[in-house]
Amino acid sequence: MQAAVLNGPGKFEIVQQEKPVPNANQILVKVDICGICTSEIDMWLGKNPSLEYPLFIGHEVAGTIAEIGAEVTELNVGDPVAVWSDGKGYAEYLVSDPVFAYKLMPDTVLIQALGEPIACSVNGVRKLSPKFNDNVAIVGCGFMGLIMLQLFKIRGVGDVIAIDLREDILKLAHDLGADHIINPTNNDVVTFVKELTGGKGVDIGVEAGGSQATLDLTTQLVRMEGKLEVFGYHQGSHRKVDWGFWNWMAFQIVNGHTRSPEIYIEGMKIGLELLERKKLNMAQLVTHNVPISEINDGFKLASEKPVGFVKSVVTF
Repeated sequence: MQAAVLNGPGKFEIVQQEKPVPNANQILVKVDICGICTSEIDMWLGKNPSLEYPLFIGHEVAGTIAEIGAEVTELNVGDPVAVWSDGKGYAEYLVSDPVFAYKLMPDTVLIQALGEPIACSVNGVRKLSPKFNDNVAIVGCGFMGLIMLQLFKIRGVGDVIAIDLREDILKLAHDLGADHIINPTNNDVVTFVKELTGGKGVDIGVEAGGSQATLDLTTQLVRMEGKLEVFGYHQGSHRKVDWGFWNWMAFQIVNGHTRSPEIYIEGMKIGLELLERKKLNMAQLVTHNVPISEINDGFKLASEKPVGFVKSVVTF
């Protein structure tokens, strides 16, 4: 089979590998789609000095079952599935345990069924336990921020404020249900949010950008004793926080991430069921796809984020 291996910064290389063989309790998935995750971009850029190459990554997989082990009963050859994987997804075939695969309806569009990021977004919202009419600010409305925006609306919150530097993303956020959109480049976000909330701040602030700037801004928007969720994936240099201010404000600080496979699978099931019930709109979020032979171009797109870009995927 063909597989893409990251041999160094900016250097995915296509290699030939033996097709993996499932054991009696596993399935073999023919990969159709593998999404390019923000967490992998720094690996491709070489920003993390502790990484050791080569790397066989890729974890946002959707495809079709090609083989099943002798003891697998809940899935069949030919079933379309979304798979939670911890790597090896940029390849034509992937072995998985059945528990990490969600059987999709036959008419589900595979390029939209990216189970892992959908699961992360669902679990990020679930961790916050939003109440009816809670006001929410999302700082950084990339792919998962836009999924979370929709999930908050499904949960019945009050106003959702989408904050981003890109005007095309803000327009899309509005189309997907944001009650207010604001660009920090041209507006005083803190003043806007305080005026909207009667001077208090939002009940829930979601930092979804993964940078010092988005972390700093989010903390200025949350009311006293409100919920501050760090959902962005923070890599590279250490972040600095004004702990005295956080302490005084009595924020309920929530780590938006989870590392429990069981919780991942719960979130994936919930999110994909919403997708299949037409409650979650993914059609406008996967904007670019490249064949495996052009995977470096896909990562370049994900890194540079040209106008109109939300998400790129590798196709087989």
